Amino acid sequence: MAGTDQKHVDLRDVLAWVGPIVGPERGFFWLSIIYGIGISLLSLATPISVQMLINSIANTALPTPLFTLAAVLLFLLLVSGLLYAMRTWMMELFRRRFMARLVADVTIRAINAANPFFADHRRIDVFNRFFELINIQKTVPSLLIGGFTIVLQAAVGLTVTSFYHPFFLGFNAVVVVLVWIIWRIWSRGALHTSITLSHEKYAAAHWLESVGASNGFYKSARHIDYALDRSEAVSAAYVAAHKAHFGYYLPQVIALSVLYAFASAGLLALGGWLVIQEQLSIGQLVAAELILSGVFYGISQLSSYVDDYYDFVAAIEELAILYDIPQEQAPSGRVIKLPPAGSALSLAHVALRQGGEPVRFDLAIPGGARLIAQGAPGMERVFSELLKRHLKPDKGMITIAGIDITALDLLDLRNDVQILDRPAVVESSIADYLALSDNGADTAAMLRALHLVGLDDRIAAMPDGMQTVLSSTGYPLSLGKTMQLRLAAAVLARPRILVLSPLYDMVTRARLKAVFAHFADTPTSIIYFSNRPEDMTLDGFLWLGRERQAIVADRSDFDALRASGGRETSRSEAPHGQ
Repeated sequence: MAGTDQKHVDLRDVLAWVGPIVGPERGFFWLSIIYGIGISLLSLATPISVQMLINSIANTALPTPLFTLAAVLLFLLLVSGLLYAMRTWMMELFRRRFMARLVADVTIRAINAANPFFADHRRIDVFNRFFELINIQKTVPSLLIGGFTIVLQAAVGLTVTSFYHPFFLGFNAVVVVLVWIIWRIWSRGALHTSITLSHEKYAAAHWLESVGASNGFYKSARHIDYALDRSEAVSAAYVAAHKAHFGYYLPQVIALSVLYAFASAGLLALGGWLVIQEQLSIGQLVAAELILSGVFYGISQLSSYVDDYYDFVAAIEELAILYDIPQEQAPSGRVIKLPPAGSALSLAHVALRQGGEPVRFDLAIPGGARLIAQGAPGMERVFSELLKRHLKPDKGMITIAGIDITALDLLDLRNDVQILDRPAVVESSIADYLALSDNGADTAAMLRALHLVGLDDRIAAMPDGMQTVLSSTGYPLSLGKTMQLRLAAAVLARPRILVLSPLYDMVTRARLKAVFAHFADTPTSIIYFSNRPEDMTLDGFLWLGRERQAIVADRSDFDALRASGGRETSRSEAPHGQ
């Protein structure tokens, strides 16, 4: 799997990463290869024309064949130039299409992630891998245009010259074997170190992001030393990884350069000797020198394309981390829509394990119930994540309005069930954020919702008012004001089930009572987890224990449940419902 430390990387690993990431663009690659084959074949036009010219002058010395040969050569070179331009244009289209598709793929995978809380798990930096797009856009055209051309021209050139004389066949075979040995000795280690180097790069970026997000935490004599030491450590790790990688790359550069020198000198000696022995013509020698000198020079330049290949593999491995984000499972059968009305919630014989301990739910909340809730440690989170299907129970069934939530479309489910448990919003203006809750809401409706939650005066005091752009943390709003904004969005969205976390204990009772009164004439069920249940009176009280749950109407019964932890309670019905 991408992102894990692998001691060995082989072609199968690379192909497994390449398939989903650049595989859809294979049409561009095949056309580029076809153009490359044509260019490589046409590259023989010059040496073959020179050979024919020498033979023509030696045998006839007439101008007509000379001009005819020059015209043919001009035509072939123009065709070669046209193919080169078309291949370059093809790679430019690849760059544009790949970027657009990568953005779409990553967006969908981030939205459909099984665990969307990347920041909570310190994985928000995973999206930095998107910038490997630049390496892919650079290395793929380089390898397909430059690298493939060198390899193909070498294959054609070595094949053609091998027919000149058996000694050339043996000489070319030795060169090919030596190139393979050079690749075999150092490539596997270089692939591993290139991936390690890339990981160290992102480790340094992750650290710098954490410094930037520290909000001045390191601006003290005690903390700054830690920050500088940590920066030194990540820098040292990157430099060590770079040194290790260069230790594989440099020997390849030296070996290919040495091979170029010996091969070029050997070609001259072998060709000259064959001419002296009258086993090779002058024209063949000149053609062989023109062809093979280009081949050998290309081999010496393979080191830069090998480096591009290492960068490509490292980039594709990093992008594969984005494609490995676990995805939510869509409903396996027919997707069912909830009926127009109904918000009754049932958790029947639901069982799962959390923190190594068994958790069981057997609970029914009638539609329209408005309850103050508390629970055993962690039960609020388990309850909320079950409703959003971020947790999958081992057994049991959860239904809304009598419909199993596993048969509902996930996007529709999260429209109908809203959990307000963290001060997090999307980066947008206040007006745009509220519009996301109800596309049909006009400014007047938004202002009514803001007034209802007590946020209208605060927003009116901002220089940009409703057009104030918020950060993902809600700034410039405070934590409490951000939660009020989320509540205003819920008022506009009119969900079937609304779950409020204890963060709403920061909101005044008067404001919460106004919001609850607003929902009194709607079928929305409200479950308000609060650490101050004595300050609020709704329809009843909900206790969530790890083994048993209860809904009671009397505060004294609820206080008894809280005191006992719900160990001796049994399930009961809510005081009223719809």
